[in-house]
Amino acid sequence: GTSTLLFPRRFHAAIVSSQKMKIGDAFASMLHERYMKPAGFKKKGRTFSRAQIGYEEHHNIQGSAWNSPDTPWRFYVNSGVSFPDLAQDVTGSGFFSIHARQRLGLFVPDTLPEYDLTEANLEATVAEIGEALKQCSAYFQRRISVIRDSYVRRDFHLGFPHDPELRKG
Repeated sequence: GTSTLLFPRRFHAAIVSSQKMKIGDAFASMLHERYMKPAGFKKKGRTFSRAQIGYEEHHNIQGSAWNSPDTPWRFYVNSGVSFPDLAQDVTGSGFFSIHARQRLGLFVPDTLPEYDLTEANLEATVAEIGEALKQCSAYFQRRISVIRDSYVRRDFHLGFPHDPELRKG
């Protein structure tokens, strides 16, 4: 007998890949429920945002463009701030349109440049990133006036408004 494929063979890899990528969505949902939502963040896709006095804080889980079904789901964590009273004069969309952003490692030095997520390390990774984002939020809250002043002066270091407290590089 002949079997009927629900999807043409050329779409099979994309479908398998899509199923694999769902671990990234599960990760973002768990992170939101356990850490971000209790701290007042709203979730849109894999980006978390909350309004603070004088600024908005944003964190983004960025999946690698090179993820494939047979490897762990690799991702990066981007963090940043925007200033609602300042014009958006940056190019980009979504998270990449905010005023000041950089990888989490600039703000929380003991984090990794990238993470490889599997079902086996999902719980531990949620906890690790949740705690790191708490530290990043504390940094933003403590240094927001310095960040804003540097942004307004167009004084950048390592792609982020200059802050002497950030000594990397």
